[in-house]
Amino acid sequence: MIISIIAVIFLFSVIIFVHEGGHFLFAKSAGVKIETFSLGFGPKLFSWKRGETLYQICLIPFGGYVKMAGEEYLDKGEFEKWEYMGKPPGVRSRILVGGSLNNLILGFLLLIPSFMLGLPGYDGTKIGGFVENMPAEKVGLKVGDEIVEINGKKCKEWFDVLTVIKKEAKKNPEKEIELKVKRDNKILQFKIKPVSYTEDTLTGEKEKVYVIGILPKEIEEKYPFQQAVIRAGKEFYKMSYSVFLAFKMLIKKEVSTKLLSGPVGIAQWSAEIVHYGISKYIYFIAFISINLGIINLFPIPLFDGGHLVGLFFEKITGFRAKRRFLEIVQYVGVILLITLALYVTYNDILRVISSLIKK
Repeated sequence: MIISIIAVIFLFSVIIFVHEGGHFLFAKSAGVKIETFSLGFGPKLFSWKRGETLYQICLIPFGGYVKMAGEEYLDKGEFEKWEYMGKPPGVRSRILVGGSLNNLILGFLLLIPSFMLGLPGYDGTKIGGFVENMPAEKVGLKVGDEIVEINGKKCKEWFDVLTVIKKEAKKNPEKEIELKVKRDNKILQFKIKPVSYTEDTLTGEKEKVYVIGILPKEIEEKYPFQQAVIRAGKEFYKMSYSVFLAFKMLIKKEVSTKLLSGPVGIAQWSAEIVHYGISKYIYFIAFISINLGIINLFPIPLFDGGHLVGLFFEKITGFRAKRRFLEIVQYVGVILLITLALYVTYNDILRVISSLIKK
């Protein structure tokens, strides 16, 4: 229990510290005066002042902020050169991007030791086994066969295999899907009709899923430093791509918004993953850091990306929006953010309850 609590606090503290540290460093380098650097929120545990900045650590570790001089938006003509609003849009944009940039760098750096320590993975699209009494084991497929295409769609990762089977079977459940596999440098073709079963979703609803009964070939990915750096780069790209892919699938309603998760879900996963090994825990921190770094740049009010949109228009038009207009935008943003937070927290709580019931 103590290890789980430490794991949760450490994850949030590191990610938030690195994010706010990015804003801090970029603001400092631009000559902006930093009034407060806070890790956490709520009641203050302790603080100290160094130079012009008050540093503090607060009780609740799930947040933090950097308070810059002149950050409050006022409808006045002139700002001091050491104030945030006294800087041109380009400089303010770099300060905003600094937080996400730090998260992305942290994510990449953490992936390196993860792969050096060793992580479980899949051997591309190779079949590692079959589910008993399912269609795949009856058509002549063998363990070690590498799936190249499904219905003409190329598959490079096991995720592609699962996704394509699900999509193609959903289009026409009665039609066989065509698998092209590689075996001993030969290309073979098989036709399989998926079967359906109904499973419970995380929210207790029923969902029909189509499968053919194949399992991935599992391997341990453990590399020396130089190869781990290369593998980390590939994984960084895959993680980044998956964020945009998930966003696209949400918009197209290919996946349910009920799968969205927030701080409660992240805390639960962190508390559980730490017991499966340090490499998986480090990998999870990298995953959350990269996701935060990208999502925070989405053009959503109150996110850094929302502010970047405003700075972009200020840059090209030379017009600085009035305080009243920004207050309305922020008000709408707060409502949307609170609504989203309540929604994902509700989903998280359902997941936690479901997990406890299963245990």
